[in-house]
Amino acid sequence: MRTWSDSPFPSREELSGVPEGKEISRDNGESRLVYEIKGSPGWLAKLYKRPADAGRTSDLQRLVYLPTAMSQADQDLVDRCLAWPTTRLYDGSDLVGVVMAKAPDGFYAPLKALSGWQDPAPLPLDWLMKPADKCAQVGLRRPDLDLRLRAVEELLAVGDLFARHDIVYGDWSYRNALWNQHTGEVFVIDLDSCGIGSREWVESPGWADPLFPDRSRRPTVASDSYKLAVLTVRCLTAQRQDPLEALSAVERSKGDTSLVGLLRRTLTATRLEDRPKCAELLEAVRRIRGTTASAGPSATSGTSGSGAGADNVTTWVKVGPTAGTARPAEATPASRTSGTTRAASGASGTDGAAASNVTGSVNLRDRSAARSPASAPKPSPSSSGSGRPGPGSGSAAATGGSGMGATPTPGSLPPTSHTPRPAARSTSRAAARRAAMARGGSGRTSQTAASRRPRRHPVITMLLGAFCALIAALCIARYVLGWI
Repeated sequence: MRTWSDSPFPSREELSGVPEGKEISRDNGESRLVYEIKGSPGWLAKLYKRPADAGRTSDLQRLVYLPTAMSQADQDLVDRCLAWPTTRLYDGSDLVGVVMAKAPDGFYAPLKALSGWQDPAPLPLDWLMKPADKCAQVGLRRPDLDLRLRAVEELLAVGDLFARHDIVYGDWSYRNALWNQHTGEVFVIDLDSCGIGSREWVESPGWADPLFPDRSRRPTVASDSYKLAVLTVRCLTAQRQDPLEALSAVERSKGDTSLVGLLRRTLTATRLEDRPKCAELLEAVRRIRGTTASAGPSATSGTSGSGAGADNVTTWVKVGPTAGTARPAEATPASRTSGTTRAASGASGTDGAAASNVTGSVNLRDRSAARSPASAPKPSPSSSGSGRPGPGSGSAAATGGSGMGATPTPGSLPPTSHTPRPAARSTSRAAARRAAMARGGSGRTSQTAASRRPRRHPVITMLLGAFCALIAALCIARYVLGWI
């Protein structure tokens, strides 16, 4: 069951709509009663000792709706690791409680006592603070380093989620998270008391933050990062006392030096801005365990540079003319990878005409702007029968052959119904004129007809001009002599 997505209740419900079922606890902390809702197994109603004030009412409303704005990876983490408040319970105009999911069965276990095995009970994270022999005495699995690292990774993933959404938990301790003895997973409870940006003062004994020495400063995500670092060293070493002594134990165990350095910076920083982010601790733990993020925002955000964006291209992009041209047939994967990538990378001829005869699909996965230009195909020296270079490297690459107008080789381009363009330059002007006359037909313009009139040789033109001038001179001379 998903602890937020599978909620059967609306975001706001009247108290009468959640009938009381099995009692879970009474007068525990800020709650007067926690019970399993009758007819809705796995869902709990938590009723407060007094109605929520305006500030808490606002924060709870935002918390209930916040997962709708999260990425899918963050929603998955919420559904797996958090008792997220899903419904606000009202008694008239008063906010008197919330609905949340019950922890999954893996976070419960029967404990062995002198009187025998007890009923399954929640396993708080406190069991990681006990010696392994003590766990074995009550029938629990001995927590090894791998289980401890898994628990720490889960806690830091939750802390990173909170930090990215400006959620202040505040009350980090052993009792506010449950532990799965078989997988090492954790389940964080009491989220309905979280604040957005900050929250009212709350702190368990032994968790004092040196940069928040009194109640004059409201807890923030910066104080949460300190308490998560304390929780990390204590979970890894089962030492409850001074966190710096626990950190020394981690160093002696020859743990990952980057994690130790980050933890020491967090525990000893004298300024809030000097504390490492929770995401940094999380990545250090994941390096030790050899795990990776599940595509959450923290793993991918902030990338930049010439190659940015190449890794998130996951499709084929069609190239070629878009109007008045038949669409190419679908290409096989083999033809896509062998030929069309060459066509796309080479479609940059000097005359700009090569791009229009590129057809097919181009696989853009893993392509990067930093790709070496050496990978682009070069035109073959035999691209023209007369030894002249072709119209551009793109033209030769797009047709897939070494000569102009060459038939593409199998696999170089996907099957297509598109007719290749004629060669960019004919072998003779006479052939070009004949082709133009054939295309022109009866609709040719006067400009076209004039352009095809035979031109006189310059010498003949000059001789004709001289002859005409001589005739004119004789006529003028005869006229003058006759007048005299």
